[in-house]
Amino acid sequence: MKFLILKILLLMMSLVSSLEETNDDIEKFVATSEWATVREGQSIGKGLHVRVNLQTGEKEAKLLSEEDRNSSGVKENRLTIKDDSVVDVGVVDDTLDVDQLEEGLKRVAKSGENSETLTGKFRSMEELKKEMPNLEIKTEGQVLKDKIALLNSTSNSDVPSLIIVLEELEDLAHKYDNGQLLVTQGWMQRIGQLLEHSNEEVYRAALRVMSSAAQSNPPVQVHCIQSGYLGTLISKLLSQPERVAKSTVFAISSIVRNLPAALDVFSRLHGYNTLTTKLALSSLGPLQRAIVTFYNDLLEQESELKSGVVMGNLESGAGMLCKKVAEILSDSGSSVDTIQEVIHFYSRILSFCSDDIKSPVTVRLKELLLLFGDEGYEEISTVIQKLLQ
Repeated sequence: MKFLILKILLLMMSLVSSLEETNDDIEKFVATSEWATVREGQSIGKGLHVRVNLQTGEKEAKLLSEEDRNSSGVKENRLTIKDDSVVDVGVVDDTLDVDQLEEGLKRVAKSGENSETLTGKFRSMEELKKEMPNLEIKTEGQVLKDKIALLNSTSNSDVPSLIIVLEELEDLAHKYDNGQLLVTQGWMQRIGQLLEHSNEEVYRAALRVMSSAAQSNPPVQVHCIQSGYLGTLISKLLSQPERVAKSTVFAISSIVRNLPAALDVFSRLHGYNTLTTKLALSSLGPLQRAIVTFYNDLLEQESELKSGVVMGNLESGAGMLCKKVAEILSDSGSSVDTIQEVIHFYSRILSFCSDDIKSPVTVRLKELLLLFGDEGYEEISTVIQKLLQ
């Protein structure tokens, strides 16, 4: 990967060199609306759409079309990997943000050309910096810091700007190291404050940042619990409309899942009772599936730990859970994905359900077995068959 980054940088040096070329004896590249090869030594006017072929090292350029101007894939100072060999440089100017390129570079095929050969063809980074003092190279951590600074300086009343910055932070926060930076640098505090924002969209955007950072990232999960964010989310859930509650459930799941110590904390915060009550009160739809999926994940986790905490808490609300399972399965409007999640859940809590629930569920399972068998859903058909034995 480092070698590929080096190769891209070296190609970019060559490209910027063309931008700076001032020799009057060399013909200047004349851009048209079609892609054309930029010959060695030709200077390229700024503001053109440029791409580089990694295999041959050839550069191509053209005038920006209206489609290019409106495309999210053509931006200043951003490389886009078009396939295994072509890098779309976008609109070229005097700045180059390198570390933001790394995600895209993961798809670039490895080149057989060695670094010594490449280095001999292009100017060094130090030479380029001397010639272009405004060249800006940022690490991803610096980009994250800048975004947090922008978030901190944005007024709570400026809802559109808050949402834009939070969406950009969500893209950064899913990386393991970035998630931990939010904690170690104290930056998560601002995200937590926005959980109290009165605007629904700001709240949900802040939730997505926290969820993205916390997923399978124990230090972040522990921080969210110790800072009281988990308790805050649980306390808000019952009063929220379903469209918002679904996002809250996902955030709770991100903080609790795959963190054994969180199972007991979740219980002490009345998380199981709250989610079970919300499930019982909710209408058929995405929220129900989100809660059932979360419970399935916890039960799967507990089967490996053999702790009994999750099952013990669910047993206390077994009456509501079994009744809701029957309702979801009997509703013809339930999606296939929802039905599959509910059947898996029912197989785990079956021993808690009364006979007056089991009887109609059994009838429905027989109908579903015929349906899923004809449609080729082998895994769920096997689960149903075991339930009917």
